[in-house]
Amino acid sequence: MPPNPKIHPPYGRFRGSTTPPGLYARQKWLGESSTATWKSDFAATVAGLYRGQNADGLWRKSAMETIQRLFGLHLTVRNPDSRIDRGLDALLDVASAALSEAQLDRVPAERLQGLPFTPGPRPAILVPATLFLCAIFGRSTRPSVLRLYDQIAGSMGSGRGRRETVAWRHNLLRALVVHPRYADHPATRRLVDWMADRQTRQGDWGAGIPFYQALNALAHLDTPPANRQTERALDHLVAIQRADGSWGASERQWSSFLAVHALRNKGRG
Repeated sequence: MPPNPKIHPPYGRFRGSTTPPGLYARQKWLGESSTATWKSDFAATVAGLYRGQNADGLWRKSAMETIQRLFGLHLTVRNPDSRIDRGLDALLDVASAALSEAQLDRVPAERLQGLPFTPGPRPAILVPATLFLCAIFGRSTRPSVLRLYDQIAGSMGSGRGRRETVAWRHNLLRALVVHPRYADHPATRRLVDWMADRQTRQGDWGAGIPFYQALNALAHLDTPPANRQTERALDHLVAIQRADGSWGASERQWSSFLAVHALRNKGRG
């Protein structure tokens, strides 16, 4: 896809930012990683992300807090270390147990700020988020991770059970597209087709699926069904960009990060 001249310069939202997406943008897109200011901001943010981890690997005894911290560390540190490994081990235990939870407590949208997932029942967040984090931190081939991927992907599309909800489907797609083996799995293809059926004429996916998160997930794929949706969504993205180069009514930096990342994945940023 060629660069789109209608896009306003989108990088202003990240200048001087010390959030994990802001630091990522300053490093990867603004070329600031050799500056003393970026290095100081990076060190302070990473120290804060590591702070508060318990001996069991979880941060503040919370799986959701651990997902937040590990996602932030993915955008900054990127390579796993002993603390990240402990967090991933703990999350795998929690996610495996969450599959059998009888009471499906809902995780509200405000608890998912800065994360690429759709609000829904707790297992619909915990399991896909854990798989996603394991994949991006280099655990794609570990037996425990593959078993969990197989268990979830194998049941998708059956039309039965609680994993047929919008949250399960969208969040599982998010985990599948970053795994080298599952990016072209039949479950992934079914979910992309499901997304195509939901996509509106203007390019979004209707109520229940956050636009920027869905676009960013599909932009990881390079298949004709995914590309057709991405093309339409990117046209919509151009139409809804703000004059200052940002996107989103709320979480503007995060929405802008997801948008720019998708644009750059498709050669239009």
